[in-house]
Amino acid sequence: MNYQEGLTFVDSFLPIAVGICLGCLASLGAREFWHEFAVAFKGGSQ
Repeated sequence: MNYQEGLTFVDSFLPIAVGICLGCLASLGAREFWHEFAVAFKGGSQ
């Protein structure tokens, strides 16, 4: 597969979109993790 001849808009945009999605999921997961950690640390069980 030769990228030089078949580099379309989708080929160049898709990795960027995937990276953004992974970054959003990672930040959401981190926020959930820290929320759960704070709740557990305070001793509450909500």
